[in-house]
Amino acid sequence: MTAQKLTLAIVLLLMTVACGAGGSGGSGLNSDLITREQIDEQGPSNAYNIIEALRPIWMQKRGNTSFHNEGEIRVYLDNTSLGGIEALRGIHSDNIESITFLDERRASYRYGPNHEHGVILVMTRR
Repeated sequence: MTAQKLTLAIVLLLMTVACGAGGSGGSGLNSDLITREQIDEQGPSNAYNIIEALRPIWMQKRGNTSFHNEGEIRVYLDNTSLGGIEALRGIHSDNIESITFLDERRASYRYGPNHEHGVILVMTRR
């Protein structure tokens, strides 16, 4: 009987961990990704407004800064650098397939150094 209780406890623990791994309070949403479906739910807009509504934390600088080099969150459209977050205002939601946030480590691995606040990567529909 104790073996069954232990097995049940382990199963419940694993289910709890799996449900909480979504990144958004257990809702199953990936906190680093905005999908086409989520974009459609927001209605016609631009990338800036969509991120502001769904993932406003992406627009907050985090990571290393210094007095001489404050840096900025960089925006890439289909892997091409556009500049800072203001560039998002020029990307209409009808053209977007997904939006992903890459932290400093993943951004630097993918695009090289000088991405101390991360990257917002917008991928367009094909």
